[in-house]
This record gives sequence, structure tokens and C-alpha cells, in this order.
Amino acid sequence: MASPDLQAKANALNARLEGAAKIVVDEIERSLLRPVARNAYACVVKCYDDAGQNGSVEAIDHCSQRCQAPYQMANNVVQQEVGQFQNRLNRGMMQCNDDASAMITPDVQKDSRKMKKVEDTILKCISKTVDNQMKQLQPMRQRVASQLKTL
Repeated sequence: MASPDLQAKANALNARLEGAAKIVVDEIERSLLRPVARNAYACVVKCYDDAGQNGSVEAIDHCSQRCQAPYQMANNVVQQEVGQFQNRLNRGMMQCNDDASAMITPDVQKDSRKMKKVEDTILKCISKTVDNQMKQLQPMRQRVASQLKTL
């Protein structure tokens, strides 16, 4: 059972990473996805304008789907990158948990000093994992930007 101090420190690290990730993901959405979305919607409007009163529903649907394809692909790129980021973070946290679990023996559980050492070890591991993941945010943004340029 984690001490309240360990839990508070781990929560603070988590909040720090979440805040940094939110800033990067919001920036990706604003500067990279919104222009693609705007172009898609403008294209769909053009589909309706071109169809006028006489165009078929099928033609409008086909045109709309064609217009929206780049935005859907861009959104998929972002979701894939964010998913990979989360997977790497989860793997790092699982490794920290595994390392701490491996240190716990019955005699360690009975000794508060030894348990404090285990908690210090897991906190260092979590902190290192968070720091490493924060360093990956800008490269993730760059990968997304690079991939979206090819769409």
C-alpha cells in the first residue's frame, strides 16, 4: 500500500505530465488539424454548391466523403501518435511497478525504513519516466506535422 506522501508525489508528477501533454495536443489541434478540418468543410460546401438543386444525393455523398478523407486521415495520425505516447508511458509505469514489487519481501513489508526505500525507488522511477515522456512531446508534434504535410 502506497503511503499518502508517495501517492501525492506521484499525483503531482502525473499532473505535470498531463498538463504538458494537453498543451502539445491542443497546439496540434489548433495549428495542424483545424486548417485541414476547415478545408474539408469548405470542400463539402462546394459539393452542395456544385450540385445545386439538381444534383443527386449519391453525388453529394461521394463528394462529401472525398472532401472529408484528408481530415479523417489527419485525425487518425494524431490519434495513433497520442496512443503510442500513452503506450510508452504505460509501459514505463508498469516497469516502475514491477521493479518496486520485486523489492518487496515479507521482511521489507515489516520494516518501515525498508518500505520507505522501496517508495523512494518507485518515485525516482516514476519521475524519470515522466521526464522521459515529457521530452517526447515535441518530437511527437514534429512527427504529426511531418505526416500531415504528406496528406
